[in-house]
Amino acid sequence: MNSFYQSLFDNVHALLVAGKTALAADLIEQELAIPYVPMEVETQLQDLLIQCKGEIEVVSVDYGAKLDTLISGNIASKEKAVSVLKGLNLRNHHDHVQDLLNDLSLLDEFKGELILELIRQRVDDDYTMIKDGLTIEFNPSLLTNDFDDPTISKTRQLFQDWLSNGLILTEDFANQLLDQEILETLPFDFEHVDPKSLAAAIVRLVYLSMKDEAGWDAFAKNHHLDDLKSYPLRIERRGE
Repeated sequence: MNSFYQSLFDNVHALLVAGKTALAADLIEQELAIPYVPMEVETQLQDLLIQCKGEIEVVSVDYGAKLDTLISGNIASKEKAVSVLKGLNLRNHHDHVQDLLNDLSLLDEFKGELILELIRQRVDDDYTMIKDGLTIEFNPSLLTNDFDDPTISKTRQLFQDWLSNGLILTEDFANQLLDQEILETLPFDFEHVDPKSLAAAIVRLVYLSMKDEAGWDAFAKNHHLDDLKSYPLRIERRGE
């Protein structure tokens, strides 16, 4: 293990020894949010994160009753429940997660946040939800983490190749839109998606959000994207 990751693990363990479990979890999550973390390091970090969230939950207030109240409330309350659950060991909250996945008023983006956390915690339980008019059953432990998805990695690389020489905010914005698309798509994956089509659709949306259709036309021409099959982004269909 290189010196950077050794130092990271040393810092995490020091925080755990000092009883600063929440800070340790934050440090781990910040590192996991960075693309291209080596697989063996990611696995160790995920295990530590699960440990941290389990310890946080043990010393916390009765989250069960709190979550029951939040889930039975209005839409803002349900969204708060998602936020609370993401900080807990989800193995202990199967029914709470399932209740939110069943809730037709909760947007797919928030359900995606829950599913992504289930994947990252490698929860080995079955869940169901209705998506695209279909009842879907899935096991999070069998789904691909977005960090490990080759289509997502190649798409982010295209953003870097295409956009890094321009405004850095544009590349950041493209990655943020891709993150939203991932949440909207889960539990489906991107296995059969062409990375170039996905990247082009996101970059087009970046240009359109800046009301620069001419800029997109020029970009598409310069990168030979004119004849590329368009990828239908879910984030463009939100609210339909």
